[in-house]
Amino acid sequence: MKYTIDLEATASYADKYNEPCDCLYCRNYHEAFAAAYPEIIKILQDFGIQAERPLNIIECYWNDAKDKRRYESYYSVKGDLQEDKLEFYENDTVITLYRYDTDAPIYKNTGMEKPYFILAITNIELPWVLSECPID
Repeated sequence: MKYTIDLEATASYADKYNEPCDCLYCRNYHEAFAAAYPEIIKILQDFGIQAERPLNIIECYWNDAKDKRRYESYYSVKGDLQEDKLEFYENDTVITLYRYDTDAPIYKNTGMEKPYFILAITNIELPWVLSECPID
């Protein structure tokens, strides 16, 4: 097995590093993510992750068609990862697992004690579902 997970510690993880952000872009992410990616929500649950408590959500820009916003999100998982930069899932989004000591330029600011690893979701495209419009 390439990783082990402490489901209980991951599910109960909550500190200042994963406090939900209330900005317009993060609110849109929280409103749209579960409906757009139910398969990813199931994967997060399998890891013990609370989808509504990422370490960080990075709102990138409009997609080429300008009908969806591009995002990345990062979560802490209590456990041990044997292989850094393990691509775990690739479909319309990509899930990659990173060791806590990775050299990859990812968001990894967490208060979780070692051992842990970071689950990164990239290539997320979400419709704008809020009544407030983004400034761009």
